[in-house]
Amino acid sequence: MGKISQPYYNYDTCARCYNYMPNYVFATRFKYRGYVLINSQNETFIANPANFSQNIVASFMSERYANKWKECCLAAVECCNKMTSSPPWSSNSSFCPRTWDGWLCWPDTQAGVLAKQPCPSHIYWTGNPPSCPRYAEKKCLLNNTWFQKFPGKEWTEYNKCGILKMVKERTYFLIGSFVVSVIALIPAIIIFFVYRQFHLPKYIMHKNLFTSLLLNAVVVIVFNSVFKLQELRVNSETDDSVLNQNGSGCKILLILTKYFRMTTYMWMFCEGFYLHKLIVAAFAKQTNMIVFYVTGWVSPALIVGIYGILRKILKDERCWSQSLEPYEWILTAPNLLSLVFNLLFLCNIIRVLVMKMRAVQTNELNQYRTAVKATMALFPLFGVHLFLVSFTPQSMECEALNIYYYFQHSIDGLQGFLVALIFCYLNREVLDALTKSYIRYKKRQQTPGHTAISTKRSKLSMSTHVSYVQSQ
Repeated sequence: MGKISQPYYNYDTCARCYNYMPNYVFATRFKYRGYVLINSQNETFIANPANFSQNIVASFMSERYANKWKECCLAAVECCNKMTSSPPWSSNSSFCPRTWDGWLCWPDTQAGVLAKQPCPSHIYWTGNPPSCPRYAEKKCLLNNTWFQKFPGKEWTEYNKCGILKMVKERTYFLIGSFVVSVIALIPAIIIFFVYRQFHLPKYIMHKNLFTSLLLNAVVVIVFNSVFKLQELRVNSETDDSVLNQNGSGCKILLILTKYFRMTTYMWMFCEGFYLHKLIVAAFAKQTNMIVFYVTGWVSPALIVGIYGILRKILKDERCWSQSLEPYEWILTAPNLLSLVFNLLFLCNIIRVLVMKMRAVQTNELNQYRTAVKATMALFPLFGVHLFLVSFTPQSMECEALNIYYYFQHSIDGLQGFLVALIFCYLNREVLDALTKSYIRYKKRQQTPGHTAISTKRSKLSMSTHVSYVQSQ
């Protein structure tokens, strides 16, 4: 093509930056024609990086996307300045000439070499760049030309800039963790509802917490399976993912994930408050269960409702899947506060238990064992372990950060499994009830006529009981 003037280069590369952006970043997309952009009324606008037209900026869905375009334009200008000021290739070996590929600047590169450069920040449309560096690749062939994937079109490999495969694997792991919790929680909830001896306040608390954990797991599984995995599978060139369509269905489901997550925190707080009151103030007046129901189910609805209104007004895009800082604290603060209170409850409960054991002069080693067992058992019930994954570090190495995410998903997804295991399947009262039911079942199986006889006796007994009561 030969040399072109720098002003024309600036306009053309800026227009190309616009043209290469994905469809979902635009409200109304302009057409690319050389160094100009054309709107639906066939009006032309010069893509001038020094004077961004308000009409062009208004074509983006948000200011964030417009800023990404501006970053690309300025990077192209900087590339031109660097290419014109850098000395020519001095080696006798053959090379591929310096170039701007539409997103990134590439210097003169020796033939047969795979050039690598850190991925530019302006290509991360929907989020921040990864905390660890990732590299784009461009192959310089032995014939002194850049690799072309299609005839006449040089190719740069940007696929490695993303973390698609890694995110997919983590998402499958997260879904699997919650599935394990669902499988564990459903029988536990049925047991607590079926057996009448478990209709006591402490088991009512367990039933509500288990139900909240179950519903949270279900909506997380559905949201990640239907929306997030679909987002990861969709062709980036079509931009037809459900999140980009921003429909009401995915917004409702996302709000439900926020709501049921908060209900689990509130019911963990209720568990902590109830047990603390039971142990520390054994003779205190029983708290009305309505207070717990309001705390566990109603208060999260109010808080999440406020958050949903703000999302609709301030950032109604991509099914609200992106954070809305600083308004995320509307949801985060109550959750963290419940954990803080539960940590205080736990410390005081352990203190009271140790004092009571010392009062009866038990062995000191046994005291510590009992305290440790109580602490380990109450950790998942009170949710104190969630402190470990409340905040995601951003300064870790790639491998370490990926390991942390798996740890976070394990802690989060398997909580339902842990509380069901500790407070249902390993609960002595539950095991006794199940054992008695099993023994009765085996007896009925061994005596074929037993069922009919038992039914008659039960009716006779009930009739006698009613007659006795009426005669009093």
